[in-house]
Amino acid sequence: MARARLCSSCGDQGPYWGGWRTPTTSGYVTRCPPCSGAAFQPYTGHLRGVPYEQLRRRGSRAHDYLCRLCKASQASAWDHCHDHGHVRGPLCGSCNTREGKATPYYFLQLEGGALHLLECRGYKEQRTLPRRFHLDVVRAHLEQTERHGRCRRQPHARELQHTHGAHRFQLECSGWHATGNWTKDITASEVAALVRAFVDKTLAPQEGLPSPGTATGAG
Repeated sequence: MARARLCSSCGDQGPYWGGWRTPTTSGYVTRCPPCSGAAFQPYTGHLRGVPYEQLRRRGSRAHDYLCRLCKASQASAWDHCHDHGHVRGPLCGSCNTREGKATPYYFLQLEGGALHLLECRGYKEQRTLPRRFHLDVVRAHLEQTERHGRCRRQPHARELQHTHGAHRFQLECSGWHATGNWTKDITASEVAALVRAFVDKTLAPQEGLPSPGTATGAG
């Protein structure tokens, strides 16, 4: 297994966990981030808004690029939005798996994760995200803003049920004191508003706008 951690270009040894192996058209290759950066070009977003099927007909190769998310490995596939069909960018096998199969809550915390989803022109124009990410935006918001009485600890939130048009979340900080469980109901319109606020905040630096909630005025 030691060979699987050695960069095939420079011979540097990679980390024991989460090494440098990446799939290519000719099999797995082990290459360190600097060597990957020298061998492959960074993706610049030039295919933003292009339909994935059109890209397939062109025969454009994701393998020519660095992964758009980790920026450390050779890309292996063009990730695209399955709802609108727009190309989002080239991803390595690991990052592509994270986007498609990882818990949405953790993917949104990944650096660049939310921006990657918004490479889809459809979702960017609608100021929203794929539906499977909505409740995890709400969960993160509740954990950041809700507190049990005077307790300053950040609680853990999870959805209990969806009834009568509202999502009921249970929040817990019982690890810190005896009674730290309570519920919070979030309506569908509140979910949509929270997702839009999250998207606006994510895009604000790109669009040269102040983040929502930032005070502005004359100096």
